[in-house]
Amino acid sequence: MRYTRPTPREVFLNKEKQLSVFFYTSNLPKFLQARFVFARSGLVLQHFRSKTDPYNEDYSVGKEVLLERAIQEIVSSVGASSLFFVEDTSLRLESLSTSSDDFPGLTVKEWFAQATFDELDRSLREKGNDRRAVIKSDIALHVPGLIHPVFFHGSTEGVVADSPPSFEENSQYPWLTPASFNGWFVPDRCDKRLGEMSLEESWEFDFRTRCLETLIQRLEEYTALLNIPGHYYIRKPPAESSQQLKFSAFDSSGTALVVVGHTCAGKTTFGEYAAHTNDLLFIEASDILRVVEGKAGISDPKPFVAAKTTLESLGLDVVARKILELYGDRLARGFVITGFRTIEEVEVIRNHFPHVRVVLVEASERTRFQRQIERVRTPKVKTLEEFRKLGDQQSSFGLLRVAEEFADIRVVNEGSLDEYKIKIEAIIAGSALQSAHGVSTRIHPRHDTDEKGLEASTGIGSTA
Repeated sequence: MRYTRPTPREVFLNKEKQLSVFFYTSNLPKFLQARFVFARSGLVLQHFRSKTDPYNEDYSVGKEVLLERAIQEIVSSVGASSLFFVEDTSLRLESLSTSSDDFPGLTVKEWFAQATFDELDRSLREKGNDRRAVIKSDIALHVPGLIHPVFFHGSTEGVVADSPPSFEENSQYPWLTPASFNGWFVPDRCDKRLGEMSLEESWEFDFRTRCLETLIQRLEEYTALLNIPGHYYIRKPPAESSQQLKFSAFDSSGTALVVVGHTCAGKTTFGEYAAHTNDLLFIEASDILRVVEGKAGISDPKPFVAAKTTLESLGLDVVARKILELYGDRLARGFVITGFRTIEEVEVIRNHFPHVRVVLVEASERTRFQRQIERVRTPKVKTLEEFRKLGDQQSSFGLLRVAEEFADIRVVNEGSLDEYKIKIEAIIAGSALQSAHGVSTRIHPRHDTDEKGLEASTGIGSTA
């Protein structure tokens, strides 16, 4: 692919609404290069000025995790409302790298500060003089409203030069310099080092320019969307917080079901079938929990730990509150929510939809474990002991301990899928439940959730 220099883009020059974009970096030459590339495209780039790096660089976590953590750290200090990006440069010296690890990789800045050309030349010759190299630029763009950043990549392949640089730094374009790896690197199809090229020559071969160009292309798309005529989009009514939501906003006789049960009992199957055959809105509580975790910056390789941290820090009803916030009046047309963990979540939904029915799906441990093995739903859970531990963790949140007392309907899912679908249809229809095999109802399920009762049943404790 041949790269040409950036040219003005009409959307950046003649549209009324323009994006305000910031580059977070303490490297002034890097910012000047980015600003120049942006300017050639007709887009203004603003600088977050910092005397030190605006985020910590833990290279051990890998490129994307490093950049995403950088975004999170910046958001925590300056807020999430601005459009900004961060960039990291990495280098792979082929003969000094392995199949899985680049050398020096993301530590190129620290490595270059200590290395000399003669030392590198000697190391390469000792390895058979394979001088191939790839220099890479990776950008993470923070878009307000998105949980995860948008990533962009650019790279240039070439070789390490046979001799140290002897050219002068370009005072006008300080990124074209002998004082960086650009002074040691000759791109493929070139007889010049990247650092000694003229500005015009460098456009085609500069790794960072390539990455910036892919970013600018995306920003061009965003700007075009920002300026589409008003009759091509709709405005939703402002969403009220869950504390402000009024019952009248959701007053509806639409089917309202909360489905609970142990792992692999059949909750998701219930929700998917109800959505497919009855056009009900299907919401998995675990999906919403991940949304909440992402927005709060809570992460842990162990999902149980992340969930426990989220509920303890943000409230035991946070998932239910988030569902009301995200889906609003769409819930009034009918819904199935699966996978609630706490009593508080059920109560939030019941307060807004008094006609909601809680369905407890049950299956024996043997049946559920067999489904786990067949579906590989949780890959790390391979033994019965691990499966039981997972069940104990889910029960520790409280709702499953008292689910039978809370449920309006109890359904046994031990047979075939077709048999289960018949039971689901009967529950959704709400008729002839007493005659449906494997389905039972409670006339007066217990719904007393005073503070003392909650603490006793959840084991987590109530929140204010």
